[in-house]
Amino acid sequence: MLEDDPVDAELIYGLLRKKQPNIEFTLALTRQDYELALQQSRPDLILADNSLPQFDASDALLYARLLSPDIPFIMVTGTVSEEYAVEMIKAGADDYILKDRLTRLPAAVDAAINQRQAQKNAQEAQEEIRRSNERFQTLSRLTKDAVWDLDLVNNSMWCNESFVHLMGLTTAVAPDIDAWIDCIHPDDRKKMDLRLHEIRKGAILSWEDELRLQLPDGNTRTVLDRAYVLKQDGQKPLRLIGVLVDITEKRKAEDEQVKGKIRQQKELTRAVLQAGEQERNTLGMELHDNINQILSSVNLRLGYYLDEPENNRPILEDCHRRLETAIREMRNLSHRMVMPRFSKKSLRSELALLVEYYIPALSIKLEVRKVNEKRIQPQVKEALYRIIQEQLSNIHKHAKASKVQVRMSADTGFVALMIIDNGIGFDPKMKRKGIGISNIYHRAESFDGKVELFSRPGAGCTLAVKIPLESPGLRP
Repeated sequence: MLEDDPVDAELIYGLLRKKQPNIEFTLALTRQDYELALQQSRPDLILADNSLPQFDASDALLYARLLSPDIPFIMVTGTVSEEYAVEMIKAGADDYILKDRLTRLPAAVDAAINQRQAQKNAQEAQEEIRRSNERFQTLSRLTKDAVWDLDLVNNSMWCNESFVHLMGLTTAVAPDIDAWIDCIHPDDRKKMDLRLHEIRKGAILSWEDELRLQLPDGNTRTVLDRAYVLKQDGQKPLRLIGVLVDITEKRKAEDEQVKGKIRQQKELTRAVLQAGEQERNTLGMELHDNINQILSSVNLRLGYYLDEPENNRPILEDCHRRLETAIREMRNLSHRMVMPRFSKKSLRSELALLVEYYIPALSIKLEVRKVNEKRIQPQVKEALYRIIQEQLSNIHKHAKASKVQVRMSADTGFVALMIIDNGIGFDPKMKRKGIGISNIYHRAESFDGKVELFSRPGAGCTLAVKIPLESPGLRP
């Protein structure tokens, strides 16, 4: 309060204290006191007399507005002309009160403070809107996504630069809703029309879907369309705000990946059929060239014995040995062709029989450690058996190895298999004609397993396989 009359100051203080018991005053008697008080504190209100020697309310108002433009300022004076009061209001004073009408002061104080607070709030809101718009405009320019805003009342649209670029437009002016829908692929246009109809009825609030766009240059783009509806008072749909994300290249890559998998599956199927045919041919040749020859020889010698039984017991003994050989060969063929029933047989014992088949051609060391077969599903046992069988066959046919180690363990939630040979090795990057290795990868991956192959020419080969004991690929 700028006031040089202590009596008037006390009167004003008492009047306002009745309305605001917690009010605090700083009394300034001179210009120096006034300027110092404004510099050291930030009051909620300035009350200024107009009759101080060499310092009037207009000077006080000017200094206050330079230092603190938003503090309410009320002139409280004994006498003042109407013209001067109007000039003070125009200069920024909030009100003026004559000292003979001080009863109006409390209401004027409340009005001035509320008005200034409202102005401050409005300015802050405008500033926040300005900053928000600035952030939005900056983000809309920086983002690669196409942002759009559709006014559902008048069908007008706003869009960012990415939308213009994506739609292949030559101008930054957004198309109207009909022009935009015309850019949608005919096969997707109907569902967009139906969706907009449902939105206008208030039936849906948001969506996410893929659309194909037909651009002016004749190209087709695939976009992921996300949109959200804004309603008036939660009732009538007013605006539709959305984002188009260009996923054309992603879809192309996925399509190529699917086509690649289909091609790979076809190649694998052809290779499996070819391998089956080769296996049947091998089986036929072994039956014809080996077992059939043995049985034919037995039949011929038994015929001779029937004609001349006397003193020809060695013939029977020879036939007995040949039949044992034929039985053994048949058992080996059966073991190669038929998968053991692991629901009744142990994997360890069947692997021992499998290894025995390759002895003495290969020196094979079988190590099965920390394996609780009850934790291993029969399907996984079959996969492991076939992987070992496949790799041993590869080593026997191609590796020219003399020693092989087969190690298997099952702990930490995985079945781990490692097959090491000291053969001639090969370059894993080189394409091979057979499908043996491909079959190994396929069997392991079907149970979410992983396969690693380490080899180089002249350094043997190591095959490492890990299959989880619990896998989505497992079925009861």
